[in-house]
Amino acid sequence: MFNTLNTVSSLIRFDPDAARGVVLRLSNILRRLLRKHETFVPLKEELQFIDDYLDIEVARFGKDNLEIIKEIDDETLEAFVPSMLLQPMVENCLKHGLAPKIEGGRIRLHAEQHDGRLRVEIEDNGVGISEERMPHVYVEGIGLSNVRERLRVLYGTDFRLEIESRPGEGTIIRIEVPEPVPAMPESARTL
Repeated sequence: MFNTLNTVSSLIRFDPDAARGVVLRLSNILRRLLRKHETFVPLKEELQFIDDYLDIEVARFGKDNLEIIKEIDDETLEAFVPSMLLQPMVENCLKHGLAPKIEGGRIRLHAEQHDGRLRVEIEDNGVGISEERMPHVYVEGIGLSNVRERLRVLYGTDFRLEIESRPGEGTIIRIEVPEPVPAMPESARTL
């Protein structure tokens, strides 16, 4: 939050339109966070949240230093996913994968349905995770451990959360959950 406000402060001086855009994105994010009681949201809403978040990060990193690639199958957009599922992992890609790279990098988001399951991948071409650190990523990382615990509570053992990483090349986080529930009524979105 403070980094975003500092970005706005800098942009106001030399690019007021960009500053206005960042403020609008931040207000969208805060509005969504106030709706935190929703257990499930359509994937398209989750992706819109990620778009707002990444637009702010692009303003911080610079357009030339952060490339976003989205490969989202249309049939997945109406699928319901746990709210705030992707943001902690995208944030990890930025904070731990790309921020240490002077030249920036790329984040790829991919979603597809296959064999009755929703598969989502978040990939970066950052610094990767060392073999020594890999066994500890769920213990040291609050975001990843929270995501894994939420998936366990919502899906029992019927989910996958995997991390594949190569030092110096990047990291891929894969999530797989049971066949997505089509659009559900507002009253059923919360547990």
